[in-house]
Amino acid sequence: GGSRGGQSDYYSVQGTPYRLPAFDVPVIFEDDHVAIVNKPAGIVAYRAEGNRGGGSRGGHGRDTLLSALPAVLKPSNVPITDENYPMKRPQPVHRLDRPTSGLVVVAKTKLATVHLSQQFEFRKAQKTYMAILNGSPQQPSCDNETTEDGWNLIDHDLEDKSAVTKWKVLQTVKSLHGNNGVLTLVELKPKTGRYHQLRRHMAWVCKAPIVGDATYDEDNMRLRKRGLFLCSNEITIEHPYYNTPSGREEWSQLNKDTLNLGE
Repeated sequence: GGSRGGQSDYYSVQGTPYRLPAFDVPVIFEDDHVAIVNKPAGIVAYRAEGNRGGGSRGGHGRDTLLSALPAVLKPSNVPITDENYPMKRPQPVHRLDRPTSGLVVVAKTKLATVHLSQQFEFRKAQKTYMAILNGSPQQPSCDNETTEDGWNLIDHDLEDKSAVTKWKVLQTVKSLHGNNGVLTLVELKPKTGRYHQLRRHMAWVCKAPIVGDATYDEDNMRLRKRGLFLCSNEITIEHPYYNTPSGREEWSQLNKDTLNLGE
């Protein structure tokens, strides 16, 4: 497997002398089809929109998650067929904003790219975030109701498009830096994927912006020093291969082999 210590297997397979990234990307899960990595805060997923730049020609170039992945992941060994083949480089299938840290799902084969992209497009993938809010979030109102399981539900359009977020308070702590002397730890589950949805719903509907949000918490300069306190900490997806007919067959065979090993 490739690590930052030397050239990765992707580089030797592709023969491309990419430079290694200047930051760590922990790998949470990886097999031949998919990987889940932990994106550091402050790193963009892809290069800047509309900018072809890489390296010294401008753009974010090597300081993107995309450019770092070949250095931390192993090339896929799936057999090449008409329908499926390993990607030349691992491909993130969704974005996290630059200041947000946390889990990103990465496809390693052509089939996985299609399968996983559809899960995010059609909201089959479930994402959970943790955030620290500046102040105490306003309780339910017309845009913000409480569901039976103790979650609050915000249904508040952004740019005239439906935007829905479930949220729940986990802990409240006293802080001299927080609005009204309070900071609040919340769990957030976006049901749609609008631009800055969680940040705007917290700031505009709950009236408690996420700590470190320079865009939507304009008044508070004291809490900006350490970045945005928003992290994608849990993600649920369908495996892009083991839920296909041939994948299910292979999975049951794997399980049989495991059982045999255990005897």
